Amino acid sequence: MSRRIVRSLSAVLIALAATAVVSPPAGAQGCTPIDRSGTTCRIGDGSNSPPAPGERSVSTESPPGPTFVWLNLLIPCEAATSGGWTPLTDLDSAIFDLSFGPGVADPVEPGVIWIGELVDPATGPTNSGYLSCVGAGEAVPALPPPPPTADEIWGAALTFEPQVNLDPYVRGLTGLETHMWYEGPLSDSVSLSLNGYGVTATIAAVEFRWDMGGASREGVHSYATAEPGSAASPAALHTYSQPGAVVVIHEIVWAGSAVLTGPGLPAGGVVVDLGTATLATARAYDVIEVRTPVVNR
Repeated sequence: MSRRIVRSLSAVLIALAATAVVSPPAGAQGCTPIDRSGTTCRIGDGSNSPPAPGERSVSTESPPGPTFVWLNLLIPCEAATSGGWTPLTDLDSAIFDLSFGPGVADPVEPGVIWIGELVDPATGPTNSGYLSCVGAGEAVPALPPPPPTADEIWGAALTFEPQVNLDPYVRGLTGLETHMWYEGPLSDSVSLSLNGYGVTATIAAVEFRWDMGGASREGVHSYATAEPGSAASPAALHTYSQPGAVVVIHEIVWAGSAVLTGPGLPAGGVVVDLGTATLATARAYDVIEVRTPVVNR
């Protein structure tokens, strides 16, 4: 039977700090916890390669999101009462309930307490997560799925493909202004499920960019604006001085946040800063030169 220990959890952790084994179980999402304050892992951003004509790409600049930090507390517990990982919103109380303190008879089936505490890089440990009493010589149970990353949320939220709007549309003319604008959603609220967690993301377009294929051109060829513009009132203008085939890349920069809910997370969920994501698409564009014939009189 489990006993409630009388001294505080922090005192127990301090007493065990010199000897605690803090290696995470296999597959712990690349995290290496050092102590209960935790460390976080970074899952890489999306590709920053520009899209080819007719394709789209999403690249992100997102801060690290909340993740579980897996830790062996080396606190004795009764393994007979454990069955895998239990999601909890108050780890401290649960650890007290399972612990066997000094002067208390040893557990009938001795084990040690493992926790997976959700750590938010913005605010620190949340006291929510998972707990398991792992018996001596037994393998740590298979880990629950981690919360979705900002990259995964952006990938699921930005599913549309914007059109590269140009006028003249079919081909450009040297010496004539080409008009650029964006037509598409400017904000969205997306509810979805990822890795077994509920996600409610609120996103908005904050910047619109065009690269007019100027890698081999002279002068200004890139434009950025906070307004999407329209066919009647374009967001930007560009005049080609040389004929030739170019690739025009159109980028829309999005910013947003999301609320995650699900097992192991605090009651009411946790807010995730999604940072920004750049949705890019491209099209081939031919620029021709029109010369006015000279009439001899």
